[in-house]
Amino acid sequence: MKIEPLKEGQSSNGIICKSFLISAYTSIEELMDTYRQLLGQNKGSSVLLTLDDLGQAEYTCSHSTMTHNLDETENYDLSMVDPVAFEDGEHIGYLSTPSEFFIRKNNFDKLVKGVAYSSVLQKDLSLDDEELERLVDANTNPYAWIDEYVIAKIVPVEKSYEAICAFPNGYFSCDLNPFENYVLAKRLYDKYGYELFGIGASLLGFIKNEKLQEKEYGALVADLSELYHRPEAEIEKIINHKHNLLFLKYTEQLE
Repeated sequence: MKIEPLKEGQSSNGIICKSFLISAYTSIEELMDTYRQLLGQNKGSSVLLTLDDLGQAEYTCSHSTMTHNLDETENYDLSMVDPVAFEDGEHIGYLSTPSEFFIRKNNFDKLVKGVAYSSVLQKDLSLDDEELERLVDANTNPYAWIDEYVIAKIVPVEKSYEAICAFPNGYFSCDLNPFENYVLAKRLYDKYGYELFGIGASLLGFIKNEKLQEKEYGALVADLSELYHRPEAEIEKIINHKHNLLFLKYTEQLE
């Protein structure tokens, strides 16, 4: 496995927090070991990995950022921002340095305040038979679904779901938007202890550090049944008891 600091040009998004490019990993276990190592080395921060289809995920992230004006700098004190973010004394118009992360976080926080979990359910995400099989496969063999290149973002936030602001995804109208992804991730953390560790073009990745209890399992199945409009007996196939990871789709379609 290879891990190196992310450099300008290796990502189509601004590097607004410390980031690493991971490649040549050979298993999901190896990738998750790296995730845990990065968490241990960066106390007080969260780690967010990119998952499926990195190019598409970065593309939709850029559009989500622009659509919701998450890089808006008006009314912010920019006196402490890294000089490289300016040209001829003027801010370049988008966030590109870790010194500007506070702007993205604050802009995101303002917009997520009014979003309730009912908004997640109103998107009417569904799983047809083929998609159900794909989601079961993603949970059974996640290594096959994650891009060969993974960006690990060290996000200076305490709660894992807050890290979505560093890679806001969910652009198309039938998908969960970045704020609905936040609300869904927060619900899974609050109710079941699932930490958000990754987001891709279609998938959200969660990790639970303790075994899912029987009562939690039943409630989780019921929640996912309501989310995806599938019977609980079918939803049970998604939850893989061989590992502590959970992958969910947040898009209309899972390709």
